Amino acid sequence: MAGLYVHVPFCAQACSYCDFHFTTRLDDRSRMVDALVSEITSSLKDWEGEVFKTLYFGGGTPSILGPQAIGRIARAAFDHAEWALEEWTVEANPEDLTLEVLGQLQGLGVDRLSVGVQSFDPVVLKWMRRIHSAETAETAVRDAAEVGFKHISLDLMYGLPVGGDGRWQDDLGRALALPADHLSCYILTAEPRTRYGHQLEKGELSAPPDDSVVSEYNALCAAAAQQGYEHYEVSNFARKGGRSRHNSAYWEGTPYLGIGPGAHSFRGGARWWNVRSNAAYLKAAGTMDFSNQQTHEVLDNTNRYNESLITGLRRLEGVCPEKLLETTGQRLEAHPALPGLLDRGDCEWADGRLRIPEPRWPMGDAITLELIL
Repeated sequence: MAGLYVHVPFCAQACSYCDFHFTTRLDDRSRMVDALVSEITSSLKDWEGEVFKTLYFGGGTPSILGPQAIGRIARAAFDHAEWALEEWTVEANPEDLTLEVLGQLQGLGVDRLSVGVQSFDPVVLKWMRRIHSAETAETAVRDAAEVGFKHISLDLMYGLPVGGDGRWQDDLGRALALPADHLSCYILTAEPRTRYGHQLEKGELSAPPDDSVVSEYNALCAAAAQQGYEHYEVSNFARKGGRSRHNSAYWEGTPYLGIGPGAHSFRGGARWWNVRSNAAYLKAAGTMDFSNQQTHEVLDNTNRYNESLITGLRRLEGVCPEKLLETTGQRLEAHPALPGLLDRGDCEWADGRLRIPEPRWPMGDAITLELIL
């Protein structure tokens, strides 16, 4: 089984924190759709015999293309590969989700929406340079449920340098009152090429203290659990049946094909990614030769071991040492740092798997770093 990811590199406006590949120049959307279709048809020839089970449109802002273009790209994927489709996700911004658009997306077969809410606080939304209002976000989510979407995910951010006291509690309360079955909640990090990164560098803003971020994390875990959400990955919470199957497959090491500028792919211990340039990508599409704008690498056993830890220790289930030994030849139990991590409570054994306890997840990167080779 495999997953297919389509990267849509367009946004109506640049958010203050985002370092993903995108452009706000929207006049190339039609050419980009043609290019995405071309890459799908050419790339899937090398995936013959693979059955795809998840389709994910990410970005950027996929909803900015509109349902017709999204449908055209998806038809190319469905026509050129074998499918046993279990999940089709489209990321969307609230301002794009009118009742008409929602109906059209559902008519295409989209069964999961990932809605970029980020916050309900007007001060925060203005600093983030988000277009929608809190009311627009709430209406979009309620309309999606009314139309019939059973799987709706909300993106939220905490650990912010702006917003008053109680802002995060209010965001949580409003989010948990909506008809969604999934939350993706991320600690804001400052990337160097973003507006937020520049503001920190110039001293215009200060990052919140660590204890404040941990306090917000603890509030998130408590509120989500009270409302029946399972904390199944560091940043992700789901009600029963609401886990993201596409992203879960990433973390489990399932093969995936990435389409679009900047998209990554993984299969059989090899990884490759497209150039982060719309111009170079469109040029490659003109010649139907995408290989000359891709970078490839083959992962050795050490790298596969490390990546398995990095993704696996982010998950509730943790890492299976037997599977790790089988796929990489590395014995996790023999790592010299493990006894100390277990003694400190930074790691624990559960059902024969090694995991990081939920209260320690905010320090998960540092804990994992002690175990990688």
